[in-house]
Amino acid sequence: MRAVAAYSRHGRLDDFPPDTILELLAFANKFCCDGLKVACDNKLASMVRGVDEALSLIDLGLEEAAHLLVATCLQAFLRELPKSLSHPEVARLLCSPEGRERLDAAGNASFALYYFLSYVAMEEDMRSNTTVMLLERLWECAELPWHKQLALHQLGCVMLERGEFKDAQEWFEEAVAEGHVYSLAGVARAKFKCGHKYMAYKLMNRVVTDYDPAGWMYQERAVYCVGKEKMADLRTATQLDPTLTYPYKYRAASLLEEDKMERALEEIDKVLSFRMATDCLELRAWFYLVAGDFEAAVRDVRAILTLDPTYMMFHGKMHGEQLIELLRGQVQQRDMADCWLQLYDRWSGVDDIGSLAVVQQMLAREPGNSSLRFRQSLLLLRLNCQKAAMRSLRLARNSSMHDHERLVYEGWILYDTGHRDEALEKAEQSLSLQRSFEAFFLKAYALGDSSLDVESALSVVQLLEHANSCASDNLRKGQAYNNMGSIYVDCDLLDEATECYSIALSIKHTRAHQGLARVHFLKNRKKAAFDEMTSLLKIAKNSASAYEKRSEYAERDAAKSDLNMATLLDPTRTYPYRYRAAERSSELKSEEFFNGLMITCLL
Repeated sequence: MRAVAAYSRHGRLDDFPPDTILELLAFANKFCCDGLKVACDNKLASMVRGVDEALSLIDLGLEEAAHLLVATCLQAFLRELPKSLSHPEVARLLCSPEGRERLDAAGNASFALYYFLSYVAMEEDMRSNTTVMLLERLWECAELPWHKQLALHQLGCVMLERGEFKDAQEWFEEAVAEGHVYSLAGVARAKFKCGHKYMAYKLMNRVVTDYDPAGWMYQERAVYCVGKEKMADLRTATQLDPTLTYPYKYRAASLLEEDKMERALEEIDKVLSFRMATDCLELRAWFYLVAGDFEAAVRDVRAILTLDPTYMMFHGKMHGEQLIELLRGQVQQRDMADCWLQLYDRWSGVDDIGSLAVVQQMLAREPGNSSLRFRQSLLLLRLNCQKAAMRSLRLARNSSMHDHERLVYEGWILYDTGHRDEALEKAEQSLSLQRSFEAFFLKAYALGDSSLDVESALSVVQLLEHANSCASDNLRKGQAYNNMGSIYVDCDLLDEATECYSIALSIKHTRAHQGLARVHFLKNRKKAAFDEMTSLLKIAKNSASAYEKRSEYAERDAAKSDLNMATLLDPTRTYPYRYRAAERSSELKSEEFFNGLMITCLL
C-alpha cells in the first residue's frame, strides 16, 4: 500500500523494483485503477530488452491483460526469429493450442501473426513439427474463406514434404471443399505419391476440362504423362504462364538426353534470365560438367552458394564447396589481384552471375571482408534476391572492423527495411567519425529517394561529389557518376548529365548508356538514343530491361520487336504487356471509328 500511496502522490513508478510494479499491476486490475494500470503496463514494457525478459514477464502480462507488455514481449520473440522458435517456452506459447487460446483471450492472437510465424518456420524447416503446429494455429485463426483455403493448402504442402501423403491428401481435399481450386493439384500429387498415377492423371484431366485454362493445370497433368503428350502439356503450360520453371527444366534435360547441349543451355538460360533459381543453376552446372566446361560449372556452383550457403547438390548428396574442391585441379586458380580484375570485367560486362561467383571466390579467401559482403548484397539486390541480399548485408555489418563502416551497413539495413530517416542518421554518425565514399553515398541515396526541388537535388549531387573525392574503386565511383547524371536529368541540366554519364562510361560503368540515351531523347535525338541503347545491348545481350528501354526510342515495328524480346527474356516485366494491350485497344477503337464513319456516310 505504501507503493500505491507513493504513486498517488508523485504519479511515477521510477523508484520501484519490477516485483513491486507487478504487484501494483495486480492491484490496479483488482480495484479498476486504470491510470495505475497503464503506468505499470508502460513501465514493465520498457523493461523488456530481449527474449529472456520477455519470457519472465509475458505470463503475468497475459494474466493481468497488460496489452502493451504482451505486445512488447511478442515483439522481442519476433525480432529473434527463427532462433526464438527453438526455445521451449517460446514454442509452448506460440505453437500450442493452449498458448493460442491465451493470446486470443488477451487479444493478441491473429491470422496475420500466425501467417508470419508459419512462413518463417517453413523457410527454416518445412518438415518440422513446429511448422505443422503453427499452421494448425493458423487454421484455427482463419475467419475469411481465403484464410481457410491458404491454411489448409499449406498444411497439405507441408505434409506432402514430410512424406505423409494420406494426411496431405486430406488437407488438400479440405482446401478444395473451401473453394481452393489449386489444391486439386495437391490432391493429384498426393495420389501420385501413393502410387495411383492414373488416378492423378484423371483428376488433372478433369481439372483441365472443367476450369478456365491455367499454366499450372497443364504443368501438373504433364507430370503424369509421357512422350509427346507430356511435351505438348509443357508447351501449353509455358504459353499460359511463362514464369513456371519446371517446363523449361524438363525440356532442357530432354534436349541434353538427345545430345543437343547448346539448345539445352539456351532453354535453361530462359529461366535464369528472369529468376535466380538455385535448382536451375544446379541443372546448368550439371550441363557444363557434362560438356567439360568446368569454369562455367564452378561459376554456377559459386552463385548457388551465394544464394544459399547450405545448399546440397545432386539430390542432397553433396555440398557445393565439396564439388568446387573436387574440380579444383580443373579450373584456373586466381589470387586476390586477379579476382579484382575479373570482378571489374564481369561487373562492367553486366554479368551479374559471373560477378557473384567472383565475389564468392574472394570471400572464400577472406570471409571477414565486410566490403566484399556489401558488394555481394548489391549484386543480389540487382538480381532481385532480397532475402540473400539482406543476409549478406547483415554479415557485412557483423564482420566490419570499423565503427564508421558498421554504421553505414546498419544504415543500409534500415533503408532497405523502410526506415529512411534512421538510415540518414546512421550516415551522419558515420561521417562524424570518418569521411568515406559509402557514408556520403548512403546519405545521398536516402535524401534522393523523394521528390526534390532543384536546390535540394543539387545538394544531393554535391554529396555524391564528396563521395567521389573519397577513396574507392571505379566500380562504385561509376555508380555515383551515374546517379549524378540521373539527378541532373531530373533538373533539366542535360549538358551536366551528359558529362557525368560520359565519365561513368569512361570507367566502364556500362549501365550509363541507358542514362545517356535518355539525354539524347530529351534533346530530340531519338536516333542517337536508340543507338546508345544498342551499344548497351551489345554488352548486355540478354537484358530485358535494356530491350524494354530501347523500345521507347524505336519506331513502331522495332519497338514491338524489342518488347517481344523483353517478354521472352523476362515474362515478369509488365510494361510490354501494357504496351501491347494499349496498342490493341487503339486498333479496336480505330476500327470502331471507321465503321461508325462508314455508317454515317451511308445514312
